[in-house]
Amino acid sequence: MEAQSAQTDKRRDSSHLTPTKSNALKKLRPHDEDITNATLLQAITSLTARFDSQDEKLEEMANQMRRNSVMIAEISKAVEFNAAEIKDCKEKCLETSKSLLGLTSSHKDLASRTSELERYKRRWNLPINGMKEKPEEDPHREVIGLFAEIAPHLVQKLDDIVDTVHRIGKKEPGKPRQMIVQFAMRKYRDEFWQSTKNSSVCRDRGGRFAEDLM
Repeated sequence: MEAQSAQTDKRRDSSHLTPTKSNALKKLRPHDEDITNATLLQAITSLTARFDSQDEKLEEMANQMRRNSVMIAEISKAVEFNAAEIKDCKEKCLETSKSLLGLTSSHKDLASRTSELERYKRRWNLPINGMKEKPEEDPHREVIGLFAEIAPHLVQKLDDIVDTVHRIGKKEPGKPRQMIVQFAMRKYRDEFWQSTKNSSVCRDRGGRFAEDLM
């Protein structure tokens, strides 16, 4: 008993020499706090660097978006300008088409009037078929001479009665071309047409008068 009591007292007396678990934790805590602060500082620094990098990227993205916005605005202006130009061109094309339609209508009307005038003028014509064609002849003089024989009473007026004389068609050997006589007045044309139907002069000259039915 005495020995056991002595050992117990010895443990009690030496308890202040052996560090307890709580004392060890107290001694390690300041060191652990230093490690944690350094780690946190490093983490914060890393995060800050990342945020700075992200900020730079965001700023670059913002700048790119601004540049894109400017480009889009310029493209929009160009598109609006082109659309206005196209609209103007379409309006001009429409006006031109209307003008062309008007010109076409006017051309058709003019052609119709011209054709009608030609048909009317042909009523003043008297074709002569089979009249011998001479080299370097004067058709007007030839017809005046023929008409002078057919209607001697009009000899003095023949230069005024006969307006123009010309041959038509392509020259062919041995085949005289038709002569077209245009009179200054319709009544003289009708008079010669009637008087030449049975004229012996025409038969002797080989000429045959015909109506211009074109």
